Amino acid sequence: MTGDIFKVLVVEDEPLERKALSILLERMKDPLEIKSVGTAPEFEELCGAWDPDVVLLDIHIPGGDGLSSLKRLKEDGFLGDVVLITAYDVFQYAQNAMGLGVKSFLVKPVTGERLQEELDRVLRDVRERRLRTLEIDQLKTFIKNNRGSLALRMIQDLLRSGQVSEGMMDVMASLRLPPSRPCHLFGVISVASERGLGTDSLFLWDDFDKALGEEVVTVPWDGSLSFFLVTFEEALSDVDRWLSRFLEVILRNDAMANVAYGGLIDRLESIPSAVTRLEEALEESLLEGMGRAVMVENSVDDPPTPDYDFDLETVQQQSVEAFLNNRPDLLSSVKESLDVLISNSSPSDLNMVKFMVTGLLGQVCHVLLRLKCDAGAVAGWSRRQMLNLISIQTPMALTKALPEAFDQAWTVRESASDPTVIMVQQALHYIEANYDDVTLERVADAVHVSPSYLSRTFRRVLGDRFVDKVKSVRMDRAKALLSDGVSVRDVAISVGYGNIAYFSTIFKQSTGCSPSDYRKKN
Repeated sequence: MTGDIFKVLVVEDEPLERKALSILLERMKDPLEIKSVGTAPEFEELCGAWDPDVVLLDIHIPGGDGLSSLKRLKEDGFLGDVVLITAYDVFQYAQNAMGLGVKSFLVKPVTGERLQEELDRVLRDVRERRLRTLEIDQLKTFIKNNRGSLALRMIQDLLRSGQVSEGMMDVMASLRLPPSRPCHLFGVISVASERGLGTDSLFLWDDFDKALGEEVVTVPWDGSLSFFLVTFEEALSDVDRWLSRFLEVILRNDAMANVAYGGLIDRLESIPSAVTRLEEALEESLLEGMGRAVMVENSVDDPPTPDYDFDLETVQQQSVEAFLNNRPDLLSSVKESLDVLISNSSPSDLNMVKFMVTGLLGQVCHVLLRLKCDAGAVAGWSRRQMLNLISIQTPMALTKALPEAFDQAWTVRESASDPTVIMVQQALHYIEANYDDVTLERVADAVHVSPSYLSRTFRRVLGDRFVDKVKSVRMDRAKALLSDGVSVRDVAISVGYGNIAYFSTIFKQSTGCSPSDYRKKN
C-alpha cells in the first residue's frame, strides 16, 4: 500500500500560487500525481473525469466559488478528500465546508511543513478507504463460505423441485433449522446509496451477523436482498422486538433498507411459498419508502387462479388486422384487452401472461415481415421486446411495456414504404443498441451513407439533430438506471459519459433536476 500513487488536484486562480503549491507537492515524501486548474468549471470537469484522491481547493475562484462547485460534485458522487486553502477568515466558511466533508483548512501563505502535515493526515484517510475497498472483496469470499450458503442451496433446491429429500433434511438438521427446529423467517432488502462504501450491502449483512448472534442464519439471496432464519423460541408477540433489532442495524449503517417478517417455518414444505411471499412483499415495500418494517400474511395456501374473461384468439386476429390494414382503432382495442388481462392477473401468474404475450408479439413480427418492412428494424424491435419480457418482474411493469412495444412496432410498420425512413429507423436501432459508444461517423457507416447525409436526413425526417437523439436515448437509459438505484458514477459511465460533471449538467438540462435528486425521487 505504501507504494501507491495518490492523485492530488490543486484548484487555485492565481498562477504563481498554483505553481508554488504544485512545486511544494512535488517535494512531498509520498508518490503523488499532481494536476492543477484555475476556474470553477475546470475544477468540476477535471474532478469528474479524473477523480482525484485529494483536492486542495481555493474558495474564491473565477466562474463560481469553490464550495458551490464542491457541493455539486458531492451530489454527483465525488468521494475524494478536500482541504480548503484560503487567505480569508476560516470561521465564516467553516460550517458550510464541514457540511460538505472538508477535512481541514490551510491559511495562505502555505509552508511546505504545514502542507506535509495536512497531507499526511488526509492520505491516511485515503489509505483506509482503499483498504476498505479491499476488505469488500475479502467479505465476498467469506460470505460465500458461511453457513448461509448451505441454507441458500437447500431453499433453491426446494423452489426448483418442490421435493424434500433425506439429504436435504440432514443438512437442515445440521444447521438446526426445520424440520428439526422451527424458525422464524425475516427478510431485508437494501437499495444502493450515493454515500459509497459505508452503506455497501456486504457490510450491512456482516453487521447483521454480528448483531443478531449465532441463532440467526443469514441467507444472501441476491445483491440487495437477504433472508434470515431465526431460531428463537419466543412467542409470536415478541416478533416486534426482533423487527426493532433489524431496524437498529439498518439505522446504524445509515442504509436505505426495509425489513419484513414472513412467519414461523416448522416444515420444509412451507419454505418455497413463504420465501416467495416475503420476497414480493419486500420489493413492494420499496414503493412506500425506506426504514419500514412489514408483517407478511403467513398463509400456506396458494391463491386461486383467476377466471379470466379473455378471448386470446380474438385479440390475435385484431392485432394482425390492425397491422395488415392500417387500423390504429383496432390496435387501441388490443391494448385495452391486454390491459384488462394484466390487471386481473396476480404476480404468481406473471410468467403465464408473459408467455401469452410472447405469442402475440410473434404474430406482429410475422406481419411486419409480410409487409416488407425493413428486416433490420424488425429484428431490432423483436430483440428489444424479448429482452424486455425477460427482465419484467411485475404485472405493473408489463402493463407499461406492452403499449410501448406496439407503438414501436407501428413505427416500424410506417417505415415500410419509404427507404429514407427505413434508413433512419436502422440508424435509430444502432443508436439504441450502442448508445454508450456512438458517433455520427459510426452510425453513418452502419447504414451505408455519408455522415453529412445522415445528419441532414435526421433533421428532415425526425425534426431533430443527431446529437439530440443520442442524448435523448442516453438520458432515457440513465433515468431507468437511476430509478433502479444505480449510483450516479456508474450510470454516467454506463451511458457513455466518462465525465461525471458533464453528465450531470446534461441530465439536469434534460430533466430539470440533478441525477442524485432524480434518484432520490424515483
